[in-house]
Amino acid sequence: MTDPKMPSEPSDFGKRRTSVPTESLLRAVRDASERLTRFSRDPDVRREAGNVAQSVGKLLDAIRKSGAEKGR
Repeated sequence: MTDPKMPSEPSDFGKRRTSVPTESLLRAVRDASERLTRFSRDPDVRREAGNVAQSVGKLLDAIRKSGAEKGR
């Protein structure tokens, strides 16, 4: 993992991207999609958000399984 560095010059502020672990990012996407399935008024949005939540959940499971297999 890289060590984040503080910008040395004031002009460098805002130019570095924040690194977010993949699993955390995918969980946030899944959670947001699940909220859309409950709160959106548009049935197409609810349906597609449900599809996204389901797909991201499967992806998270696959990532966890691959990590568990590497530990063997």
